[in-house]
Amino acid sequence: MIRALIVDDEYFVRKGLISTMPWEEFGIQIAGEAGNGKKALEWLEQEPADLLITDLSMPAMNGFDLMREVRERYPRIRIAVLTCHEDFKYIQDALRLGAIDYIVKTELENDTMQNSLRRISSRLNEQNEIDQKPEQPHWWSSVSIEAWTEEEEKQLQTVVEQWLPLYWTINEEQFLHLCRQIEDLAPPIPKLQKVSHYLIVEWNRRLTADFLHEWLTRVEAVGSWDDWRSFISDFRKYMRQLMRTAAYPDDVVLRILEAAELVRKQTDTRMTQHHLAQRMKLSRSYFSKSFKELIGMPFQDYIREIRISRAMTLLLQTSKPIADIAEECGFLDHRYFSRQFRERTGMLPSEFRHHEEEWRK
Repeated sequence: MIRALIVDDEYFVRKGLISTMPWEEFGIQIAGEAGNGKKALEWLEQEPADLLITDLSMPAMNGFDLMREVRERYPRIRIAVLTCHEDFKYIQDALRLGAIDYIVKTELENDTMQNSLRRISSRLNEQNEIDQKPEQPHWWSSVSIEAWTEEEEKQLQTVVEQWLPLYWTINEEQFLHLCRQIEDLAPPIPKLQKVSHYLIVEWNRRLTADFLHEWLTRVEAVGSWDDWRSFISDFRKYMRQLMRTAAYPDDVVLRILEAAELVRKQTDTRMTQHHLAQRMKLSRSYFSKSFKELIGMPFQDYIREIRISRAMTLLLQTSKPIADIAEECGFLDHRYFSRQFRERTGMLPSEFRHHEEEWRK
């Protein structure tokens, strides 16, 4: 049984994780909990652990400092992180410090969390097998992550950001160009797996789809560059089928993908379906139909989901007034924003923030 320690200064997040998830089904036992990094280190001085699951933003000692201390004092402990930050650089900082996985706190639905536990358990078991082998596979040891430089990391982040919009699923030339960029950088295979894992999670979110388990499992099986080439080619075919691209001309698919990307990048603008349809040079009815079929949900539901998710992040990460957050996320009326937020989360924005602030005291 894997002994795990959960570290999070948000009481409800911590208790919710402990009480609601079927940990033992994945061979994990919650051996302890702590409200900050210092308390976690004190606990580890007294008790053994195999897995540390930690928040990144905490008082007294944040998750990054805790990870550094644990790596130095207890190098055999594996680490998974809880984060409200969805940007690639922030997550990559955690992965570079040795995290084997990450969980976005605003997405703690039961199915999503169980997929995360499945991945974490699998990675711990695989790593234990690797540790017990006298020699590691040649692809694992040929280029170590430790040899990966800061400059190479920045270059990789730039390339990965170009993979996020799904234009490459339609544009063959762009797809081949992005593949060449990744291969020219030649990241170590473990890092390539982590990058691919991050991208799958993001693509799944962008299409409001449900393909995480199948394709994250396939990423875990990537053990060479040939494996990765096969994986990404198969995934591209799958994405084209998922978006029913055969039913639409390629230029229409690209326009709908561009519209979805604009919604994600410009949450603060008064963007409407009519405005975007005009911008994409499509009739409103055709835009509405194709958006729903290609992206997986009606336009109005999609834009509301993006804006509420952005608001949740701002409420947790900043002290901005709720009315300002509402405006920044594209809501003209902060009272309407509050109603929409409560429908999505079950709490008013003030209640959502209050839970965070209460347990930081």
